[in-house]
Amino acid sequence: MKINFILPGNSNLPIGGNKIVYQYANELSKRGHEVCLTFLFDLHTNSLRFLIKYLFRKQIIKRSGSRKQEVTWFPLDKSIKLKFDVSFLSEVPDADVVIATEARTTNVVAKLSKSKGKKYYFIQNYETWVFDGNIERLNQTYQLGLTNIVISKDLQEKVSQASGKEAYLLPDFYNPEEFYIEQSVEKRKNVVSLLNHSQKSKRTAFGLEILAEVKKVIPDLQVQLFGTTEPVGQLPDYVHFTLHATAQQLRTTIYGSSKVYLLSSELEGWGLTGMEAQASGAALVSGRIGGVTEYASDENSILVNPNKKSEYVNAVVNLLSNDSKRLELVEKSHERLEQFTLKESTTKLEQILGI
Repeated sequence: MKINFILPGNSNLPIGGNKIVYQYANELSKRGHEVCLTFLFDLHTNSLRFLIKYLFRKQIIKRSGSRKQEVTWFPLDKSIKLKFDVSFLSEVPDADVVIATEARTTNVVAKLSKSKGKKYYFIQNYETWVFDGNIERLNQTYQLGLTNIVISKDLQEKVSQASGKEAYLLPDFYNPEEFYIEQSVEKRKNVVSLLNHSQKSKRTAFGLEILAEVKKVIPDLQVQLFGTTEPVGQLPDYVHFTLHATAQQLRTTIYGSSKVYLLSSELEGWGLTGMEAQASGAALVSGRIGGVTEYASDENSILVNPNKKSEYVNAVVNLLSNDSKRLELVEKSHERLEQFTLKESTTKLEQILGI
């Protein structure tokens, strides 16, 4: 079967949502499917803005950080076809199945002819930020006639309610060949890791505020901050930042050195970093929010009220001070993570696509 994933412009940076798509692409390719990744030049199919951008296309591609002509940060199977900066609907390859992967790609997919494939929408988050918080516009993307596929029960409820039709549930997964316990869990120092992200819903600043309070109680606290964008403002000397961390750096230096991973988000489609951190031996502290609760529970994590800073602070201090509790959570989380595999999720995706 020919399967085409439609993505926004390629920044060639480690992005969690893209990583999931790329892993599906690899596994589908290994199973004998013809897979294509199509990156769009512009997400407006009919507008003056598109015309102007198209006229200056070469200059924009040359200068833009989101229009790279290669994917180097993730090992894609060589059989996967890549099409960059696609500008017109006619340039989208014919396929049996075409899958929108982000809210802004849905209008493009909805306008494609039948020869481009049966239309699906792979939804990995409730992307309120895409339309500047306009929920109505976001919900309209679920009503375009594409078959909606979501990664969590929380998303399934939101999308099904908005579209009037039950969305398919396709749980996320992690790669146990990338994330596993390499550094001793018992001998870790008082280190907490945290994601730095420009998205407001990730609440990086809030996470740093929490850890500043923890530092008052745990004087030797060290923080491993990581992300694909530079932090805003000056960081305190106990916070160490890594830009564009590789899986190895995450596994060894960041997650792998941490007693605790702090997931301070108020909204997550899944919270993949929390799962990766657990796999690498860190105990998870998170708000009790949709997506995260697909793999995190009171048995294997500490889940708190996402609106109460004091609960986060107390939870992190508790785990840094109580090794027996921390080690128990790490053990329980590993038992849970065994359920989330790429092969199982890909088989379910094939069933949804009618393969």
